[in-house]
Amino acid sequence: MRLMITGINGLLSQNLVQEFSDLYEINGIDLNPGIYPADQNIQVTQLDLTHTSELAKHLQTSEPDVLIHTAAYTNVDRAETERDLAFAVNAVVPGELAKLCRDLDIPLIHISTDYVFSGDSGPYAEISSCDPQGSYAESKYAGEQAVLNCGGQVAVVRPNVMYGHGVQLKSSFVAWLIKELQQGRPVNIVDDQYNNPTYARRLATVIHQILDKKAWDLWHFGSKETVSRYTFALNIAHTFGLPSGLINAISTVELNQSAPRPLRSGLICEKVKQELDVPILSISEELELLKEEMNAS
Repeated sequence: MRLMITGINGLLSQNLVQEFSDLYEINGIDLNPGIYPADQNIQVTQLDLTHTSELAKHLQTSEPDVLIHTAAYTNVDRAETERDLAFAVNAVVPGELAKLCRDLDIPLIHISTDYVFSGDSGPYAEISSCDPQGSYAESKYAGEQAVLNCGGQVAVVRPNVMYGHGVQLKSSFVAWLIKELQQGRPVNIVDDQYNNPTYARRLATVIHQILDKKAWDLWHFGSKETVSRYTFALNIAHTFGLPSGLINAISTVELNQSAPRPLRSGLICEKVKQELDVPILSISEELELLKEEMNAS
């Protein structure tokens, strides 16, 4: 069995590799060279997904049994000035991938985001009405709709504030916060953005369940509680034994960011609990799992 993962060097993809490497031959696509040791036997192809003809040729040649699409344009603020690029990567590419997978009879799992909601009245269920704010959010919403409407075997998964452990990551909130606190540097964290953060290691197991059950549908996954980013940071400091007094609460407006953020967000995860039999853990429980994972690496 062959599994293809786009954006294979990213946080979620590294966790997917851990989840599936004993079961699948893994072929990754990324703009950058692979970060995986030779003994892991992970084949990485450098490819720009916006080059549709090259992507089609690669899929036809590789013949994967499953494709998980994690690659995305993720710079929320820059998307306001690079709207065309954000839509090319986040909207057009998923639509083209979905059509290619449909025609080649390849099941596709696409990773979306809670940004498809306005953030005015969360937490949100899968059936809640979407109202994306800003270019990044609009591009991600267009992408998931293209996937859901393609007619193939597809699942769309929405995480929020994804965190976890990996190597050579461009951005990792937890790793950044731990490093700053370890070095005694004060940090400013917003206290008016609410989410139930998604632990990447457990999201990989949810995706495994979706594949096993052929649960082609729309899914939400996060932790049990919806908390502010500031409270999440305090939880991280407590779990890792770091000084929480260095964490200062600020408002989102003080950051003067270009793009709007969903303030009252979060995802209701009853569906994944009931239909996929996945337990929903507390933030503290998942941070303890992360701590174990980081100590083991």
